[in-house]
Amino acid sequence: MRFATIATTLFLLCAPLSAQDDPAPAGLAAIELERSRSCVGILARVDALDAVLEPMATRSQRLLAVAQAIALEDRSVVDSLHAEDPVEAQVRAWFIEDGTLAEQYATLGTTDIAQARADGREAIKTTVADALAAVQTEADEIMAQDSELGTEAGGCSGAIFVRKAVLEMCATATGSLCDEAKEPPSAESQFRFVESANNMWGIQDLRPWTSPGPLAPGPTGQLDGGRTVGYARVGNLVITLAFQPFLRDREEATPEELQSYQVVNDSLGLEFSHPNFAFTPALGIRVALPEPLENESSYIIHFGAPQDPDVVWTGAVGTGQPLEAMIPLSAAHVTRLQAGEPLSLAAMRDGGAGIDEPIFGIELTTINQGPAAQALLGYMASQLSADLLSLIKPGGA
Repeated sequence: MRFATIATTLFLLCAPLSAQDDPAPAGLAAIELERSRSCVGILARVDALDAVLEPMATRSQRLLAVAQAIALEDRSVVDSLHAEDPVEAQVRAWFIEDGTLAEQYATLGTTDIAQARADGREAIKTTVADALAAVQTEADEIMAQDSELGTEAGGCSGAIFVRKAVLEMCATATGSLCDEAKEPPSAESQFRFVESANNMWGIQDLRPWTSPGPLAPGPTGQLDGGRTVGYARVGNLVITLAFQPFLRDREEATPEELQSYQVVNDSLGLEFSHPNFAFTPALGIRVALPEPLENESSYIIHFGAPQDPDVVWTGAVGTGQPLEAMIPLSAAHVTRLQAGEPLSLAAMRDGGAGIDEPIFGIELTTINQGPAAQALLGYMASQLSADLLSLIKPGGA
């Protein structure tokens, strides 16, 4: 079995593992050559879309700044407003009129003047909001004309490319990917290249497990924090694992599931009392393996040796999409995690007689794993329940 072990905290550009004892999976070269060829056209479409959307993005940023000035009644923006723009002309007229009303209110203090100011402010806020919505609608309509682009571009975003394959396609294509493939790498380069597809298996990126913080509202209003994340990358194969609390609406869980969560929590000494939710420690998994690399039949995340694994998760092969799952952990798996025992991804193949054989795999780093998992488990035991009660009141959404 070929098992790539990542064992440094630095980003590495290693010698190709094909020149060592761990050669690249047999199907890797063909997949990466095809990715590099197809991404030339896909990213050219992204470039074209960006060029069309850029004026709309600029317009949205401008309108957001104007909306902020209205909210703060910042009259210093008046001189920068464009008279030829219908919306900005209305905003300028409102600032002037509101300034006049403000002077009258300072002198007379009547309620009708205060009401006129309030009505005018709401009206101009609506004007700007409608203009923003119109820009978004136009952008949405343009993006809908190539509705598959977002999905297709996912396999190109952040990818490493085979320069030779890209340049082959660039003989009849243009775009930012082609431009960079023709130039030596620099600090400003947007894309990364290798000279041979098999070199992908020698490019390894390791990040220590992150330090967990408390639950808090995220930028989109959803709960954020309360997790520690481990990350490993070999070429374009990316694995992200997140040890975190699994929160589930009690009404959606079966009695058997609720009982299993409670058994794990009791074993780990975890108290949880929110009436809306059930809780148990879990592992969030994301693996960028949409296509098989060497006739594998399944993937596993596991502790221990790949020949005799303690399996945490089993994933399907050839889904065409990154594999994602949220796996409630057993108390034994949580204990191994906080003890700093390494987790690995292994690609398995049916060896007959019901025995699976490991083909290739990646071992994640244990750097900061134990301390981060211990800190998060302590948070789950002492503060998680109280924080969740303060963020989501019982019976609330």
